[in-house]
Amino acid sequence: MLSLRPMAEGDLPQIEAWLRLPHVARWWTPDTTPEAEIDLYRQRIEGEEPATHMLVVTEEGAAIGWCQWYCWADYPNEALAMEAEEGEVGIDYAIGEPAFIGRGVGTELIRTLVEEVRGIEGGVGFLSDPDATNRASRRVLEKNGFGLVAVRTVVTEPSDDPVAIYRLPPA
Repeated sequence: MLSLRPMAEGDLPQIEAWLRLPHVARWWTPDTTPEAEIDLYRQRIEGEEPATHMLVVTEEGAAIGWCQWYCWADYPNEALAMEAEEGEVGIDYAIGEPAFIGRGVGTELIRTLVEEVRGIEGGVGFLSDPDATNRASRRVLEKNGFGLVAVRTVVTEPSDDPVAIYRLPPA
């Protein structure tokens, strides 16, 4: 069973190591560096950029990945580009530990994250945008009831590669 806990400074070396693994780097750092991502995460956990909630994914107490969530309204330019609806939440997620890939953990992670956020924010809807070619990420969203809205480029994304925009309606 997965659990989520707030990310702390002590988690950053492990997350940086995961960002360097091919199965993570392919999706998380094609237009940036692990160092830049870690700097951003540090700002978020230190409260300098508090709009994004950073979490570590654990199984039986051991860290296996991370995720984040944010209210699209806190990022108005990105919300407009994504065509986010009022009150929607965005999520991003990664399984860092290779031994947990392809075992249904991603599906459980999304389910756990949705439950966690709805426990805090009420029955909000979600909007997520994995890379259009990331079939594994798309499948875990679909298995959790997210529906495909569009496949297109988004002007606020660092890349011109298309993303697959998925929506989960409010509960």
